[in-house]
Amino acid sequence: MSSNSTPDDRPSREVAWRVFAAEFDDADFSYAESDEERAPNYVVTPTGARVNRLFVVGVLTEVEYVSDDVLRARIVDPTGAFVVYAGQYQPDALASLERLDAPAFVAVTGKARTFEPDDADTVYTSVRPESISEVDADTRDRWVVRTAEQTAERIGVFAAALGREERESDLRAALTDAGVRPDLAAGVPLAVDHYGTTEAYLDALRTVARQAAEVVAGDRDEVGATTPAPDAGGAVESNLAADLEFETSTDDSEPAREPESEPESTGESVAESESETEADVESESEPESETAEVSAVEAEPEATDAGEVGTTEELAESTAPEPEAVEPESEESESLGDFESGGSDEMYEFDEEEREEIEEEFDMDFSTGDDIPEAGEVGIEPEAADPDEFEDSSESLDADDDQSDGEGENVFEGDLEDFVVDTMDDLDDGNGVDRDEVIRTVVEATDEDTGDVEDAIQSALMSGRCYESGEDTLKAI
Repeated sequence: MSSNSTPDDRPSREVAWRVFAAEFDDADFSYAESDEERAPNYVVTPTGARVNRLFVVGVLTEVEYVSDDVLRARIVDPTGAFVVYAGQYQPDALASLERLDAPAFVAVTGKARTFEPDDADTVYTSVRPESISEVDADTRDRWVVRTAEQTAERIGVFAAALGREERESDLRAALTDAGVRPDLAAGVPLAVDHYGTTEAYLDALRTVARQAAEVVAGDRDEVGATTPAPDAGGAVESNLAADLEFETSTDDSEPAREPESEPESTGESVAESESETEADVESESEPESETAEVSAVEAEPEATDAGEVGTTEELAESTAPEPEAVEPESEESESLGDFESGGSDEMYEFDEEEREEIEEEFDMDFSTGDDIPEAGEVGIEPEAADPDEFEDSSESLDADDDQSDGEGENVFEGDLEDFVVDTMDDLDDGNGVDRDEVIRTVVEATDEDTGDVEDAIQSALMSGRCYESGEDTLKAI
């Protein structure tokens, strides 16, 4: 996810990741996707989080000047500490740090950075803040729980990737096909290659995340577990891998082709089906008669069978142009069979007396509702076609209603989550914006359902694009 764009082609920022300090401190690998000046830089963590922007909530424990215009702050979560540097190029964040008194709960959104001193082999991680806001304890607790959940999800994906034979770009493609979010699918192969992350590390990090959640729940006082080196060995008894649906090479493709050939004999027009099956029908009719007229009569049940099997509008339309195709008459009267084989013009080859006979029999067959033919046999007389036409019309009305309902639900064509985040930013006066006000504003602007807007807000919260700065108060990141 190296770049994002909104529906009106305005560039947007990278999604901010939620990562515990313990994992972020273990990271020592950063890279840029290209040599361009404005190409995004990423810090890749041992679980494959490819972090450009970071969202952190913790306790501000220390603030100090490291130079005339640069402040360094220490922000602690239950697993460790983040180091934040703010200088003249981050004036808002710098002003916030100067104003805040430690200790205080703060939310920080910023760029992930690494630094390696010239005279040392150690790589340090830090955050260059974009914004710093004071929050309450509940906001910190919610961040810890959600960060624990997302850490567990990454561990599951990474463990599943370790069980695959693919590596590098092939592994990225396999993860993407299995439904893994694109930025994580891109980061996991990089972490596998650089860190050689083992299941022992993943298991230890999972314990750290679980204990962090237990601290918030009041079940323990502090996180006692620590993480080893990412490539540390050791036996792991539990199964860490997530249940991902990786695509197979050929097994799924063969069955998919079989249904394509079968509907051709029943779902196409009657004219095509008659030409394709004429030889089979004639061979079935040989015990009764070898004449061409009987073959033509036997060909008509193909149309009737199609009408009985298929109930789609295509089948109804394909049989409608042949009003003389009546199965009961073909079985009961040879003279009617002659009439059907020739089409409507052939009716005038009979003399007046024979024609009256046929019409009388025809009317008698359709004198009651019990003898109405199946869907494939309609079209002989308006009375016979009414029931099926009524069903077809009612189905089409239902389809129209569904279509009109769908059109009403999709008035807004843009990305609803993007619109929700932009609305938060527009309404925010610096102290966050009330959740109900965001929902009301977005509903009025887009005509979207309230539930859909709430889902978009939840999605934005989970993806790190906003956070709850207080009870029922939202703030865009």
